[in-house]
Amino acid sequence: MKRSSGFTLLELMITLTVGAIVLSVGVPSFRAVIMDNRLVTQANQFVTSVSLARSAAVRYQRNATVCASANYDDPVPDCIATTDWSIGWIVWVDKDRDTVTDANEIVSVFEPLNDSLAFSSSGTAGFTYDSRGFSLAGGDDLVLCDDRTGETGRLIRVNAVGRTNVSRQGCT
Repeated sequence: MKRSSGFTLLELMITLTVGAIVLSVGVPSFRAVIMDNRLVTQANQFVTSVSLARSAAVRYQRNATVCASANYDDPVPDCIATTDWSIGWIVWVDKDRDTVTDANEIVSVFEPLNDSLAFSSSGTAGFTYDSRGFSLAGGDDLVLCDDRTGETGRLIRVNAVGRTNVSRQGCT
């Protein structure tokens, strides 16, 4: 009599059942990790843009601004007066001191955030820094949240000097 090697149908079904249980437990927690990383990435991107504006102001010895911008994909994007930063933002230096963005003044452009993210400030549409890197308009708090509830958001505090601090923030 010859013995055949391989799996029986019963062994295959048990293996598939155990695999399905492991996946059903692991996938939801992995989704939470991905969403947390998305929040951290976006918060760090904004902190970087504030630092970029401050350093550009010192470098060019002109006012530099980070502001919300709805037309980030235009050749010369401009600032708009909104507290909704999820539409995107730009960093620019007013080299000719006319308070209007020109093509050679754009330092960096940031695209709108994912639809599952909300990013807004309590009242500021932009942060402007002078040639010494100090804020001209004071600070503000910005809240970054995704579509989950609970303590999953980030609070980005920009103080009057221009320094930033990121902490956890509850979202509704």
